[in-house]
Amino acid sequence: MDQPTLEMRPPLGAPNTSSAKRLQRGGYAAAVKHSARVRFFKKAIPIGAATAVILVLIIGIFDPFGRLRGLSLGPVSLSGTKITMAAPKLRGYRAGSRPYEMTAASASQDARKPNIVELNDITGKVTLENNGQAHIEATTGVYDSQTELLELAGRVNVRTDTGYSAHLTTASVDFKGGKVSSAEPVRVDIDGGSIKADKLDIDDNGKHIVFQGRVRAIMESDKARSNPPAPTND
Repeated sequence: MDQPTLEMRPPLGAPNTSSAKRLQRGGYAAAVKHSARVRFFKKAIPIGAATAVILVLIIGIFDPFGRLRGLSLGPVSLSGTKITMAAPKLRGYRAGSRPYEMTAASASQDARKPNIVELNDITGKVTLENNGQAHIEATTGVYDSQTELLELAGRVNVRTDTGYSAHLTTASVDFKGGKVSSAEPVRVDIDGGSIKADKLDIDDNGKHIVFQGRVRAIMESDKARSNPPAPTND
């Protein structure tokens, strides 16, 4: 399976300081380039799989030709031109018989804008290739069927059972182009380190990941984690 490539880009016009040079010469750069360090992003940011399941949920709720198997809905209300469905829940299987479950507190659609679907309080879990699970949370989601874009906002968190997590304020998902981007600060936590950046771009269905802006990374070596400093007697 192809491993994703990783890039870290400084802000435009940022000075090439001596500290930045030392960081490039140090073990951090080598650790980032090592395939073992890059491989974690497949697990740390399974946003593509999770958002694809959200798309299936949206289509299932408002598909005029029939309801998806595994889809359950709560009460339906109509206010003016807007229809709202409470507590939609979708269970199913992705490729390879990997189960998923996605729920929302509510889903709504305005008859005057039939291409727009709004979701609130989205939660879900998706089984990954290693049989672990990715858990996703988002405060709101707006999907446009004409552009095939999903905008997640408010609080976008993705975490895995193995301890990897990604925290974003917003995320824009382009299903047609296989891209996920965030123009606001993002933090990724991994086993033995973390990365913070001003922006994030994921291309080619997760195979190419770019951190942009002020990128701050902390990576602990295996030796440092296995030999923590002794407590001091203050």
